Amino acid sequence: MIRCEDLSVSIHGEAILREVSIDIAPGKVTGLVGESGSGKSMSALAIMGLLPRGAEVSGRVMMGDENLLDTPERRMCDIRGNRIGMIFQEPMTALNPVKTIGDQVAETLIVHGKASRAEAREIAAEKLTRVGLPPDRFPLSRFPHELSGGQRQRVAIATAIALSPELLIADEPTTALDVTTQAQILDLLNELVDELGMSLLLITHDLAVVAGMADHVAVMKEGEIVEAGATEPLFRAMEHPYTKRLFAATAHQPERRPLPPEDPILDLTDVVREYPGPRKGVFGRGDPFRAVNAVSFQLHAGESLGLVGESGCGKSTLTRAILGLDPVQGGEIRAFDHRVGPDFPNALRSGIQVVFQDPYASFNPRWRVERLVAEPFHLMPAPPADRRERVAQVLEDVGLNPDAMDRYIHEFSGGQRQRIAIARALITRPDLIVLDEAVSALDVSIRAQILDLISDLQAEHKLSYIFISHDLSVVRAVTDRVMVMKAGEIVEAGVTQTVFDAPQHPYTRQLIAATPRIPEDWQEAKHA
Repeated sequence: MIRCEDLSVSIHGEAILREVSIDIAPGKVTGLVGESGSGKSMSALAIMGLLPRGAEVSGRVMMGDENLLDTPERRMCDIRGNRIGMIFQEPMTALNPVKTIGDQVAETLIVHGKASRAEAREIAAEKLTRVGLPPDRFPLSRFPHELSGGQRQRVAIATAIALSPELLIADEPTTALDVTTQAQILDLLNELVDELGMSLLLITHDLAVVAGMADHVAVMKEGEIVEAGATEPLFRAMEHPYTKRLFAATAHQPERRPLPPEDPILDLTDVVREYPGPRKGVFGRGDPFRAVNAVSFQLHAGESLGLVGESGCGKSTLTRAILGLDPVQGGEIRAFDHRVGPDFPNALRSGIQVVFQDPYASFNPRWRVERLVAEPFHLMPAPPADRRERVAQVLEDVGLNPDAMDRYIHEFSGGQRQRIAIARALITRPDLIVLDEAVSALDVSIRAQILDLISDLQAEHKLSYIFISHDLSVVRAVTDRVMVMKAGEIVEAGVTQTVFDAPQHPYTRQLIAATPRIPEDWQEAKHA
């Protein structure tokens, strides 16, 4: 379908891709794996003719007898969407927030002149139904913000396949999705490949996803293909050291030093959190929506507690209540022997800190790192006199040079930004840190480093963690106990190893079964 031959790209003189050669076979799934910055997405943009300004490109990208690198822009506009479709990593930014989902899927058909507006709407309804969004449940008049992350990703897929392209490029299509939604999206992509006979270029840093999906795989490092071949033979042999490092990082287990049990620092009793129901008429409202229902648990000093479940199960709502950002409508949350709520005293609030999923979005890009890390000092009656020294110390604690405090957040990689986010959480010397999907978007090697860091900091500072994640392998590696949440309720809880080895609730078994994994016999062959 596509043959890249010695594809090289440089931007303002800096080499991004170096003589990349890769074949995308018709009707097959080709996996492209590597860490952030390795050139995966840039390779896809080169194929699509969407390289940024200042890019210089050489080599060939052949589609039949046509070199896409020499193809005029007008002709490329005919190819994009028509013969080559693309699914981007973050659907919320890829979709137009002011256009309905029906209009966005129909737009491709109208722009390419393949259907009238009325016909395009009918085809859009068919495509959305095909990806699991039937109009009777998800009207074409809905906007992207009215859908969940997995549903938005389905809209992006429907848009990409509207014209049944010969090649579909999926750039990290499931990175931020929970395991069951991820399994549904991957199954959908597989079905589309089989039904439409199209090729799929799957770009990801998750080797387990590639192992279960791809016919062929190419491993990319620093703009070069270091290893490529049929998926199973490549995973069994793994000749290149970089491939072996990625594999090792996927199964990485940080060394944990269990702390002796101590008194509870957080106590939840029958916590209920509700949201107002939909408006009915001018003054009336429907029944309230109960996002968290009768949740009870204790967290002890020095303990790690995992909280897992699908998107929309109530994890984030419960987190906001624990942080004292939202009131609860029933039950009680107590931390440090005080009732938690919006009026929780700042002096105690500084003892609970949070690390968010996207550190870049949670930082003010206009501030230097020193001010970003020192921001929680506003919770104290007076900022410490040794503020700069404490910032320098906490940056060293997370493995960064203190010189970083004079730089801006955009100057750091994703893994470094997450370290800075952890540094900000540590600056007030808290007793509890809530990690909300703190490693879900990171490469496997960076994730391994952050998990090691989290484990070391816990042993050093006797920290307690609430680890919220849809990645069950991460929760298994770093927590003492785990709770499984569904529809606002805790359906199973217990010692992490016990819950994962012998799950009792059908929903827990469903989550574990949906987790992608590299076949054990491939791993055994590798270790042998």
